[in-house]
Parts: sequence; structure tokens; C-alpha cells
Amino acid sequence: MNAEKKFFQYLFLILFAAMTGYTFLLRATFYNEEGFPYEKGSVLRIMGENLAGDYALFRLLENKTPPKEAYQSRNISDFLYKTAHVDSHFSSFASPMKSFVFVPWLSVAYDVFCETWICWGIFLFGVALYSMFALPKALLLMFALPAAFLSFTTGGWGVYAAAGTILALVLADDYPKWSGFMTALCIVEPLVFMLILLAFILRKQKKAAFYGIGGGAVILMFSVMRYGSDAFKTAWLSAVKTLTDRPCSFSSLYGILSCEGFPAIFALIFQVLIGIAVLYGAVKLLLNPSCPQAVQDAYLCAAGCLISPFFYLSDFGLMYAGVAFLLKDSDQRGFLKGDGLFFMAAFCSIYMESIFSEYTIAPFQLFLAFWLLFVSYRRRY
Repeated sequence: MNAEKKFFQYLFLILFAAMTGYTFLLRATFYNEEGFPYEKGSVLRIMGENLAGDYALFRLLENKTPPKEAYQSRNISDFLYKTAHVDSHFSSFASPMKSFVFVPWLSVAYDVFCETWICWGIFLFGVALYSMFALPKALLLMFALPAAFLSFTTGGWGVYAAAGTILALVLADDYPKWSGFMTALCIVEPLVFMLILLAFILRKQKKAAFYGIGGGAVILMFSVMRYGSDAFKTAWLSAVKTLTDRPCSFSSLYGILSCEGFPAIFALIFQVLIGIAVLYGAVKLLLNPSCPQAVQDAYLCAAGCLISPFFYLSDFGLMYAGVAFLLKDSDQRGFLKGDGLFFMAAFCSIYMESIFSEYTIAPFQLFLAFWLLFVSYRRRY
């Protein structure tokens, strides 16, 4: 890359890092030091709205509450009312493995837990980007890419999925043990875990796959020992119930179609067919020796955003791991016609959401995920 192009690329990243960082801080000012919105009657219930439900669930499980009761929305809401004094409806179907991994932070009050969760999410995302880019660029991308912002605004886990995915895939060849460790942590998001293992197996990265499976099995075993096998069954039933009762809260194809009034069976079939097609494309790319690994990884991240029906808006943080992989490949091999428009849309996505939502119920992030699939597949040679 010549000096002029490098200058303008850094200028672009500085601009969006400043804009996204400012928007991040502006959103934070809506809340007081206890995590509650300043304006009464605000649609903002509590800082990291969805995270509050997960936190309450984890605390209930840690208090030895039977899983069938812990996953009840009524009990989760009651817990938050007693401990955080917020009177609203909360729910969660988070995996018990996620609770096990975050045990060291569950003894603190919710506002401290939320602050710690945000801090570690941004830090890990920055470390992941540093594994691919020089430090100045990694620091700028840490804020310019809106993965952390999406997670912060809703309390979702997308930024953690993005960080874990990047580190697992980037470190697989040179540091298979560290890659396996990060893969194992990704088991808290089972779909992400399986997609990473799919990449390892098809690319014959046996050591990383071995350590990832071994570490994941350890986390699974200790989670079962701590919470019981019933917790996993109850989590799944709770997820299905939430998807059935409140499909409009999801940003998946199934959730969008169901919310628009399509029959549930039609929405499910459509989701499955799209998932199969996307996975088929992923397997083809992973088996293609001429396809750069960064392009394969970008496609895989986009695929992860389109397969599951249990997908919140914040989960699209995973997609920005794909954007980072694609940016890395573009730095190495140059840009194709139209790539610049895609990257501009990716960096502007949080500002496009409000405009896009006026014309369709589907979030702009979903449209961007399909676009990332197309751009990645186009760069396969």
C-alpha cells in the first residue's frame, strides 16, 4: 500500500473510531452511576438490557435454584427487582456454560458486573484485532468497528463471539494450544464453537481442533457438575419458548418472518434452507486450496449470523470479525470494485439502522451479513 492510500485509510479509521466512540459515550450518558436511565418512562430499562436477564439467571443458578425455576422469566424479573430495584420484564435462555465461565464476576452487583463485562469485551476485541493488524490500526478498529457498540446497547454477547472467533482462527497454525483454548471458550456460544471446529477439520488443523475439543469438553463437564444436566435441557426449552412467544425480539430470518405474520412452519423451513445453502458455500470455500484463509474466515463469520434462529441484534457483532478478516485480505491483495462501498456500509451500519428500519422490519445488520457473504465469495480466487 502506498503512502497516500495508507494516509487516507488511517484518516478514515480515525473518523469512524471517533464517531463510534462518541456515540458509545453519548449512549452511556443516558444512564446514572447505578445503571438506570435518567429519563423516567424511557425505553431504556437498565444498562445492557439483555445482559441483566442473563446476570439474574446466572445468579439464580449459582444460588442452587432448580433450573426449571431459574429459567422462568418471572423469577428472573423478581430477582432483578429485589437486587437492582428495577421493575420490568426480563428473560434469558443463556447456556449454563456461559454462567460457569463468568463465575468469578458473579459475586458483584449488577452495575459493577456490567461495567466489567463491557471493559473485558472491548479489551478482548482489541487483542483479537491486534493478532491481525499493527497496533495503531488495531486500536482504531477496536472502536471504528461497531461490534462493541452493538453489544453495549443491548447487552448481547456478539463482541465476545467476535473476539473468540478471531483469536481461534488466526492462532490455529502457529499457536494451536492458544487457539484451542479460545475455541474452548467459544463453546459458551455452541454455534460459533461448531463453525470454528468445522474450519479446523476441513483445513486439517488437527492440533487446534484437538485442544479445542478437549477444552470444550472440560468446560461442558464442569458445567454439568455445577448446574446439572437438566439446566441444558431447560435452557433449550426456554430458548424455543422465547422464540415462539416473542419472535419480534429476534433479528434472525425466522424471527423476522414470524413477526411479519408468516406461518411458523414456513419461517422455519426458510431458515433451514438458507442455513443449508450458507453452510454448503462455507464448506466449498474451506475445501478450496486457492481461497485465502482470511476470506474463508470472513465467510464463516457471516454464515454464523444467518444460520441460527436464536439471533439477537447484538449477536451481529460476530459479523464484524468477518469484516476484519476481509479488511486484512484487502490490505494484502488489494480491493475489488465495490469493496469500498461495502466497508463504508459496515462502518456506518449503526447509523443506517434507523433509516433502514423505516422501510423494513429486518435490521440493516442482516442485510450486511448477506452482503459480506457475497463479497467474501467473490474474493475466493
